[in-house]
Amino acid sequence: MSVVRRVRAFAGQLALLALLAGLTAFLVSGPARLANGRTDDGLRGDIGKLASGNRDLTFSGRRVDGEVSVAAQADRLATLRADLPAPLPGLVGAAWYLAESDPLSVIPAGTTAGPCPNLTKLRFEPDTAQAVTMVQGRAARSGGTPEVIVGQDLAQAFGLEVGDTFGLTGRWGETRTRVAGVFTPVNPADPIWDDQKLATGACGESVRKEGVMLTDQAGARAAGAGLQDLTDRWRYRLDERRITADRVDALTMAVAAARRTPPAGTTLWSSLDSTLAEFDRQVRAVQALLAVVQAGILATAAGLILLAARLMADRRWAEFALLRARGGAVRSVAGRTIREALIVVPIAVAAGWLAGALLPGRADDFEPVLVGIVALLGVLAAPVYAALAARHPSFTGHRSDEAALRPSARRLTAEGFLIVLAAGGVYLLRRRGLDTGAGVDPYLIAAPVLLALAASVVALRIVPFPLRWAGRLAARARGAIAFLGLSGAGRAPLHSGPLAVLVVAIATGLFTGTVTSTVDGGRDRAADLVVPADAVISGYYFTPDTDRRVAELSHVSRATSMLLAPGAEIHGDAGPMILQGEAMVLNAATAGLELPPALTGAVPGGERVPAAVSTHLAGQIGGNGTVEVQGRTYKFTIAATLDSVPGLDAETRDFLVLPQQAMPIPDYQPLRPNRILVDGDGFDVGQLRTVADAGQREQLKQTTGRTVEDWQLPVPAVVTTRAAYRAALEQRGVDGALSFTFTAGMSAAALLALTSVVLAVLTGAPARGRTLSRLRTMGLSPGQGRRLLVFELVPLIGVAILAGGLAGFALPSLIGPALGLDGFTAGVSAGISLDPRLAGGVLAVAVLAVIAALAVENVANRRLRLGTVLRLGEE
Repeated sequence: MSVVRRVRAFAGQLALLALLAGLTAFLVSGPARLANGRTDDGLRGDIGKLASGNRDLTFSGRRVDGEVSVAAQADRLATLRADLPAPLPGLVGAAWYLAESDPLSVIPAGTTAGPCPNLTKLRFEPDTAQAVTMVQGRAARSGGTPEVIVGQDLAQAFGLEVGDTFGLTGRWGETRTRVAGVFTPVNPADPIWDDQKLATGACGESVRKEGVMLTDQAGARAAGAGLQDLTDRWRYRLDERRITADRVDALTMAVAAARRTPPAGTTLWSSLDSTLAEFDRQVRAVQALLAVVQAGILATAAGLILLAARLMADRRWAEFALLRARGGAVRSVAGRTIREALIVVPIAVAAGWLAGALLPGRADDFEPVLVGIVALLGVLAAPVYAALAARHPSFTGHRSDEAALRPSARRLTAEGFLIVLAAGGVYLLRRRGLDTGAGVDPYLIAAPVLLALAASVVALRIVPFPLRWAGRLAARARGAIAFLGLSGAGRAPLHSGPLAVLVVAIATGLFTGTVTSTVDGGRDRAADLVVPADAVISGYYFTPDTDRRVAELSHVSRATSMLLAPGAEIHGDAGPMILQGEAMVLNAATAGLELPPALTGAVPGGERVPAAVSTHLAGQIGGNGTVEVQGRTYKFTIAATLDSVPGLDAETRDFLVLPQQAMPIPDYQPLRPNRILVDGDGFDVGQLRTVADAGQREQLKQTTGRTVEDWQLPVPAVVTTRAAYRAALEQRGVDGALSFTFTAGMSAAALLALTSVVLAVLTGAPARGRTLSRLRTMGLSPGQGRRLLVFELVPLIGVAILAGGLAGFALPSLIGPALGLDGFTAGVSAGISLDPRLAGGVLAVAVLAVIAALAVENVANRRLRLGTVLRLGEE
């Protein structure tokens, strides 16, 4: 019989093998590409949101002996770029040369410098000539007096018009400047304007504006000579579209190298390396989770390929025995099987790989290796099983369960070694983490899979004993269905392959689900911690009665003022050292926050105010201390120590909470809050912002004595709702890849678990067919035949769920420190959270598995033709 004819004869078995190999090849490439693509998109999105000072590489010329730039170094732009460490030159998307001064005080004509003058930088940047549209006046053409052009927003903020002359005063000199024109950017989103935006800065109790004025080369030289301040800068904008997560580590080292050894005569100004290092930490955590989930899914898929190959060999044992009886060697049996597999499996693997490659995203470097392994497994698994079956050919039926129930010393040793490997892998994983600095260790990645396999081995050896006991009880009852089914289930070692695959699939799915619920729970706690009310209004300073005005708005049930004073000076009894921490002051009795009773029940009149202090800070203070809040000193005593407090993020290590209702605050110097906690449902965020900004304008008027507009506020009011903050935690950086990993992991695990049950049914179909044929002669009905299958499968599925569930739930606790889940929960300790819905999902999969098993059994019985199986011996 030719190879093609044999392929046609055994098309069903080979098609199943090819289908599983193709599916595994798809799982190797497709989900990983999608996850990598989402990781890259999140990384690029985070980089795109960074301020220019954090994402750009800016080289500043070093001033030597008061040397002032002559604004003529634009030709070094290409040279410096070429000298950047790899891979930076290929990632630069735009570059600009500029000559710029330090911040200068703007002194309008006829005035003198006040305590808080507006500040500006004087800049010559050739590329801005094509990026502006003049709306008044003309471009700068400096002669004896340097001329500048200013943006419309800066002209309004500084009160400047075309033709105005004003003074610029710096640290080492001063100059007179004239406004030649007013412009608007051609494209405000052009990155050339990122570091030229008008900003508002604090100046004591007042505020001032800070901006950039543009001049020409002659004006820069003239002003620089008068100011004795002009420095060359070369700014490089990295194109985030060219940055992928796998290059972050190399990019970080390249920026660090440029910082250590910058081009001659320059200094690098950028925090890109530290920013990328944080990104790299998040990316590594996501990749670790993805690797663990992918290892579990691929191990399950590989197990299914082995089950399909074993099914093929079992169905053809008579053929192989006949070949051996006719003088064929074992290698001949393996050779004919491998030729059959070579016709269908490589095509299926290539198709699966191509289907995965068509999905958007970036391929892993090791993807071709994994696909090659899948192809080899798909091609060689069936020949290996066929060769093993052909070593001891037999034409008569024989019982293999007795041998299976009495395992050899070699098998017990192998199983023990597997358990030791799993325990050692988990131990090393906890000690070293997934990434040891030299890349991901395959042994550590496989540790969760080994733990699931070890759980299946333990279950395999334990489960026969209670099932035999249950079988003996069933033997005393009426009817033989329960007894026969439990007896079949009691021969668990015969089902070792399907059981192991099912345990790994369930463990992977539950591990993924547990991590999902853990991260969700941590994010919920982070949202409750940072936004302890339904919304928080933050600003510069509000009037003390702004909270009352907010409370009068519709759908607002409560509004509580709060002051957060970062860097408050604290003196403790433990020593003379001046400590610093974040001081929180609020009416603890009415705020509705979870605070110690000593604060919520505090009343005025005591010599010292009870305070809640962070654990770290309390050890340095002693028992009592003083804290300075808005210019006044308050005595306090430590009434409680806390690890965290509502209203501050989890990373705040040193904080102190004071109950405002018990503090001796004078009426003539009330505290000015900068936070308002808002409780309610359905309130208008815009109204909250409007009322809060009105309170800020009133407070500034009381402080400065002049009326200010909204655009002059140093910090416009920001309203953050708890729901919005919680949603934002799922939209940061690489969280998209994390969500995809969770969803894909649980879905794939459920699908593969069902497939493993189906293959288990197909593997035992011939033996059950013979049993059912004999029982049919004794009056067994079709319904009773289905019940027999249920009694046989349900205990095994239950054991797999129990073993896989224990492994899946235990994995996050065992290897949680290596996964870095705290990085996805805003610093809040993730802990381990179990979602009750996971149990429902597992039960649903179990029910579907039983239904699928009954359907497959019915189809298999029809193909076997139970009425003739005894007479003809059809398999």
